Amino acid sequence: MAEDAKPKAAAPKVELVDATTVIPDLMLDLRYATKDNFLKKQVYPDGARCLLLPDSVKRLKQAADVLRPQGYRLKVYDCYRPRAVQYEMWKILPKPGYVANPAKGSNHNRGGAVDLTLATADGGEVEMPTAFDDFTPSAHHGYKGGTPASREHREVLRKAMEGAGFQRNKMEWWHYDLPGATKLPVLDVPFTPAE
Repeated sequence: MAEDAKPKAAAPKVELVDATTVIPDLMLDLRYATKDNFLKKQVYPDGARCLLLPDSVKRLKQAADVLRPQGYRLKVYDCYRPRAVQYEMWKILPKPGYVANPAKGSNHNRGGAVDLTLATADGGEVEMPTAFDDFTPSAHHGYKGGTPASREHREVLRKAMEGAGFQRNKMEWWHYDLPGATKLPVLDVPFTPAE
């Protein structure tokens, strides 16, 4: 068989994992499945799930396991995000650092980013420096304002997430990336189970 006649190996199919199947106490507050977001409209379907790459889920579980004995659990605001939604966000806020340019794709579009916060063990709110999707310097990791409790909670979350190998977005206390995610393919995966 000639060298150029050999069949080429197909690119591996990337499967996203529903994070709640691996982290049963993970709380979902998927903001883009509601109107409570900066777009002011629901852009994810009812039944949207927290889908992530297997490595992202493994690391998220490590963070959850570290936080549980400290009296916390994780609450996710956003996980995998379809690229079509990225275009809608870019129309409203074309500001790199806060919203990724959809031409290149976001790590959310790859299943390699998660937006999250802490909750108490019983699911109660935990004070953070700002609300989710606050596009001001108050949301930056280096922000020294706010209450001591809010800064302490931000730090507890950061230590757990970085300890599990995630990288923080310096401009958003809630956003963490899988290392090397920008080199991964942008995905097009349905949110809801196939019927």
